[in-house]
Amino acid sequence: MVYDCVIVGAGPAGLTAAIYQKRANKNVLLLERSLFGGQVATLGNIENYPGYASIDGPSLAENFYAQAKKLQVPIKYDDMQTIKDGKIKQVVCKKQTYEAKSVILALGSVSRELAVEGEKQFFGKGVSYCATCDGAFFKGKKVAVVGSGDSAVASALYLKNICGEVVIISKYPELKLKSYQPNIMERLEGIKIYYGAMIKKIIGTDKVEGVELSSLKRPLKLDGVFVTIGRRPDTDGLKGVLELDEKGYIITDEQMHTSIKGVYACGDVRSKAIKQIVTAAASGAVASTKAMEEMEE
Repeated sequence: MVYDCVIVGAGPAGLTAAIYQKRANKNVLLLERSLFGGQVATLGNIENYPGYASIDGPSLAENFYAQAKKLQVPIKYDDMQTIKDGKIKQVVCKKQTYEAKSVILALGSVSRELAVEGEKQFFGKGVSYCATCDGAFFKGKKVAVVGSGDSAVASALYLKNICGEVVIISKYPELKLKSYQPNIMERLEGIKIYYGAMIKKIIGTDKVEGVELSSLKRPLKLDGVFVTIGRRPDTDGLKGVLELDEKGYIITDEQMHTSIKGVYACGDVRSKAIKQIVTAAASGAVASTKAMEEMEE
């Protein structure tokens, strides 16, 4: 089957693009490799998305999913490896290859790793990159959130209501918050912050038992480590295929065109100044609209 459009990624950008395509009665396919809703599904409280004074990430992701299902957007779970250009584009995935007249890449981003000893060994055994996904496994236990930004603070506040003790490990002498968070230090009361500290090693036997910190002489005993040090674009399979910037983000114009005609990019995988849920959704609408317009030319 040759689709009118294959959309890769079911976060806010990809879902918006799929909704626009389906409402225009296009033969569209939405591909997702893991988590429906993308990064949104891993967030705690969200207070800057229009229409909701406050909503948690999983609930907003569920609302996105429900709207797509109501419109009967076809969804397949597959992991894209690369794309091939041609009059008919090929989206090469692990399970199969999909063909389409146009492709919209809404790949989003993936968590950055600490790249320290023990991190990969204890992934899923105390090391996590998602507080809302895995926090329940650490009820009453002591955990550390590694990071200095908004995501780290949000994760720490979420875990504070679940875990017995939460600490923040920040490599900077202060938190680096970009969004306004009223009375943030009051809200963080009870959470110890290790400023100017870096993890040298994650230690344990069958699971995480602690970390070695640059600022401490003795290991810090822990049951879990939540890594929230930022994200990187999920574009490993597109190097040499599309034009990327120095950080690996896809370069587009304001109409979401990539360096290949008929291939568009939107959301956090795109090189842009602001990465928010609302800007991701907006870029998905633009990409989908342009794809439909230009397919008819």
